[in-house]
Amino acid sequence: MIQNIFNEYARFPQVCAMAVGGSRAVKRNDRYSDYDVYVYCLEPLSLEERRPVLEKYCNSMALDNHFREREDICIMEEDGAELNIIYRDLNGFLEAIAKVVERFEPLNGYTTALWHSLLTGRIAYDKGRHLASAREKYSVPYPQELKNNIISYNMNLIKYGMPSIMAQTEKAMRRGDLINISRGVNRFLDSYFDVIFALNEMPHPGEKRQVQICVEECSILPANFELNIRLLLNSMCKDPTASVVGLMVTELEKVIGL
Repeated sequence: MIQNIFNEYARFPQVCAMAVGGSRAVKRNDRYSDYDVYVYCLEPLSLEERRPVLEKYCNSMALDNHFREREDICIMEEDGAELNIIYRDLNGFLEAIAKVVERFEPLNGYTTALWHSLLTGRIAYDKGRHLASAREKYSVPYPQELKNNIISYNMNLIKYGMPSIMAQTEKAMRRGDLINISRGVNRFLDSYFDVIFALNEMPHPGEKRQVQICVEECSILPANFELNIRLLLNSMCKDPTASVVGLMVTELEKVIGL
């Protein structure tokens, strides 16, 4: 059924490449995993063009969502599996990777996630070899300057800058501002994992199964890595939150060498 959708999408002149990504691309899927399909376009593919294709194969649809990227979410008739189709501007996608891998520009978490998506996605259609050529170009050792910039930038966000995530979270704790505490913890974890993947010179694998991937694949981890994450999440919105964040940062500094 997904191949049928690929075949129909390939007829659109705007579509230049498609790839299967996420857990299924790297053989980490389980029975709860959905299908992530990336459609790379040179011009936007309109909703009016997409809808008739998806209606042939899907029971229900939520189209044109903008959570992180532009996407259509569908439930497939064949087996009831969820299909997430993410639409990317090819030139913007490649420029974002160039900023990271060539110009070493860090982000507020997930710095190298698009690079990981390029390297691991299973290419299903590639008119003009755009994706294959980009993969060959960016199949390079993890740049040391990028590693250093990610660590420095995100540690500055976490602790050393003004205002830091730690300071803002502690202030939210004193106020009893539960929503702001939750946001602070999420921002902290985004930067925390960005630093860990950079330390291990691994492109960021995305938002799912980060703890599991770190345990299985990272050789450099802070002491009590899993335990401290559980403590943090279990204490979120309670008094110990700020102290657990402080403990996690101290252990992270140790493995960085600060």
